[in-house]
Amino acid sequence: MSPDEWRRLASLLPHLRLIHHVRGRLRLRLRTGVSHWLAQYPDVVPEAWLARLPGIAALRLNKAAASLVIEYDARRIPPQWWECLLHSRDEALPDLLAEVGLIVDRAHLFSHPSEGVFA
Repeated sequence: MSPDEWRRLASLLPHLRLIHHVRGRLRLRLRTGVSHWLAQYPDVVPEAWLARLPGIAALRLNKAAASLVIEYDARRIPPQWWECLLHSRDEALPDLLAEVGLIVDRAHLFSHPSEGVFA
């Protein structure tokens, strides 16, 4: 995925709250701010975009319930990783993504790798 897509992921995380999690499946609540996030990226269909992530088996978005169910390969993405992801700061995101093989070279995500500033 491109650096722009990782920035989108970083900006989406504050709008998600974990409400249920069993190994291989989690349900997230979409907070009210997610509609503003969607308006910023009218060309992005979040469920299609997130489904392209390696290790994601399926996504189901329920707009009426404001929830997103993610089914994932727990052999590739450890269950505890999701908690870390949802509570991560922007500067920690590349390391978390690399931890489960979602990115290989984190340096291309930054304009100044030593500063941790997204490009």
